[in-house]
This record gives sequence, structure tokens and C-alpha cells, in this order.
Amino acid sequence: MTVNGVVDSAWERITAWLRIHTPVSSATLRPPAPADEIRTVQNAVGRPFPDDLLAWWRLMDGVDDDADYRTAFTVPGVYMPLPVARVREEWASLSAYPDQDCCRADGQHQRAAGDATFGFCTALLPVCRAVDGAVLAIDLRPGTDHGCVMDWMAQAGAHRTTWASIGAMLTDTAERLDSHPATAQAPPTPGAPAIRDDGALTWP
Repeated sequence: MTVNGVVDSAWERITAWLRIHTPVSSATLRPPAPADEIRTVQNAVGRPFPDDLLAWWRLMDGVDDDADYRTAFTVPGVYMPLPVARVREEWASLSAYPDQDCCRADGQHQRAAGDATFGFCTALLPVCRAVDGAVLAIDLRPGTDHGCVMDWMAQAGAHRTTWASIGAMLTDTAERLDSHPATAQAPPTPGAPAIRDDGALTWP
């Protein structure tokens, strides 16, 4: 299956599950990202983006968390996908103080994709954000792990997740949702999806 096919299939499974089980979270998904917004963030970052990320943005433009962020759709770990315009804002804000142990003045990087950093590396592209300020970012540094998903927090730096790509993250999300039991479990299994009393999706 092609990269686009993987993303399309996983996203179709995710959105179908949301419509049935958590329509309140389904309603927070925004329509496909405008092409000009995608070009703007690409020009700002100055690095090519992985095909699976572009494929995902062609299907949705993050979530609308203005009304009530508590019901917004999240991927495992309770990270909300950011609208593309917010991706650019987050990247610009976090990149204002680049990691001196990785980022060089000439735009190159001393560490390869997937390597941990303490500060924020300018080759990390934030695509999801948690309420506590942590982000999931795509690692755009060169290396065999180019395109992997990193998590970053101000106090802990950036570390690689188990997801090798956006496609892997979406496929894992779809598989977890598909395995959600028909009846509620008490207590919910860690890492498995759960539906709160307000009808929203969450990840205990």
C-alpha cells in the first residue's frame, strides 16, 4: 500500500469510529487544510515534509478546540492535532531558542533524526499539542529515522516515540479504536481509548 493509501485507510477507520462512538469529538475535526496554509508553513520551515504528513493534512486541518478543548479529538497520549496555521506559530515560537547542542548556525544539525535533544531542535515540526504544553513533532533531521514522531516537553526535551511516522501513528490509533470493547471496562486499560461521561474520546 502506498503512503497515501496507508493514511487514507487509517483516517477513514478513525473518522468512522468517531462518528459512531464519539460524535462530540468527531464534530471537532476541521475540514482539509488549505493548500496555501501548507505552502506557508513549508516555506517558513524550509524543509520538505514527509508525504504521509501532507496526505493527513489533505484530509483534515487539525481540530477546533476553541469551543471546548476537553471534547477535541486526540491521538494516544491526549494530543490534539494542530491546524496548519497553528503548526507554523508553534514552530516559530519554539524555534526562537534553538538547541545549541544540535542546531548549527548554517541550518545543519549535529544530531540525526530520532536522537534525543534537551532543547527544541528547529528541525522538529510540532503537529499535535497536549493541554500541558507537550507536543508531538515530526523529526525532519537527516537520518534513517527521518519522519519519526518525537515527543517534546520544556522540562524533558525531545525523545522518540514508538511511531516511526505519521502513517504509523494513525494506523496505531485506528487499531486501538477498532479494539475498543463494546462495554466499558473498569478501570480502562492504560493506552486504550475510553469514552468519558460527556461523550468525548480520551486515552487513560
